[in-house]
Amino acid sequence: MSRLASAVAAVVAAGLLLGASCSGDRSGTGAVEEAPAPSKSDPAAYTKFVVDQAIARYEAEGLEAALAHVNSPASVDDQWYVFLVDENDTVIGHYDPDRRGHDVKGWVGTDVNGYNFGPEMLAATEAGRWVPYVYVNPAAGILGDEGTFELKNAWVVRHDGLLFGSGWYIDTEEFVPQLISESAEHFRRGGLEAILEFYNDPQGISAGLIPTAQYYNSTGTLDGYFSGIIAAPGGELLAHIDPGLIGTDVEDLLGPAVRGATAEGGWITADDNPAGAGGPQTMRIWVVEVDGTLIGAGWYDHGAG
Repeated sequence: MSRLASAVAAVVAAGLLLGASCSGDRSGTGAVEEAPAPSKSDPAAYTKFVVDQAIARYEAEGLEAALAHVNSPASVDDQWYVFLVDENDTVIGHYDPDRRGHDVKGWVGTDVNGYNFGPEMLAATEAGRWVPYVYVNPAAGILGDEGTFELKNAWVVRHDGLLFGSGWYIDTEEFVPQLISESAEHFRRGGLEAILEFYNDPQGISAGLIPTAQYYNSTGTLDGYFSGIIAAPGGELLAHIDPGLIGTDVEDLLGPAVRGATAEGGWITADDNPAGAGGPQTMRIWVVEVDGTLIGAGWYDHGAG
């Protein structure tokens, strides 16, 4: 797996980090009431819509028809497809037949880095649950092409004892700025407590990403380290995935370039630091400044500086 794909696997979640309604019935008409689809530019909302529509089809047409649709490669919608897991934890619905018939707690529920996400899916309730892991993006290439492995954030809902799920593949360049922008807005409204509540909301977009990031950072399979930061106006780190760094100065971690962060936010790299000024030798982090407080997430070489 490429470093870029590996980077996507944790960058959005490390550090402190880290629908549409379904309708339809079994009236015998076989009709699935189509709810208005959100824009694909809002992938989280569109993912929930896809899952809701799968449940609506199941309610309107029954399990056999739902599986006939889900198991057809024609059901793949760009990067979106639906999967179903039965009461015995077995994958019964998936566009790839090699995935069907296997226990989600086994290899089919384990990603390329060895992270076993199956049990996290099985913990989903009717309220739904985000489960992140690295998987194949069908819109990026053919199955088995390692260049297509990306971080997937799956929305999983339990319904009638079955699990219905779909997911979207995170584009770091787009998602990190969006996440930090939303984080900053929560901070403006409610301070540190509000931003931490946002990061840890079980229904929120970053839910589940904390343990995933901790896993990838601890395995040594990634070339570098992924993190998020909150730093007080004086530079003191208020939040970081490594508790030992809390209370230290953000410039010691990221170099003086971090002080150039703006309210609009922007990427800061190691090249932005003057030679010999400190900070890691390699770094890419999106940082927003909110009344002197710095909020960011990105990738850096933990051992350099």
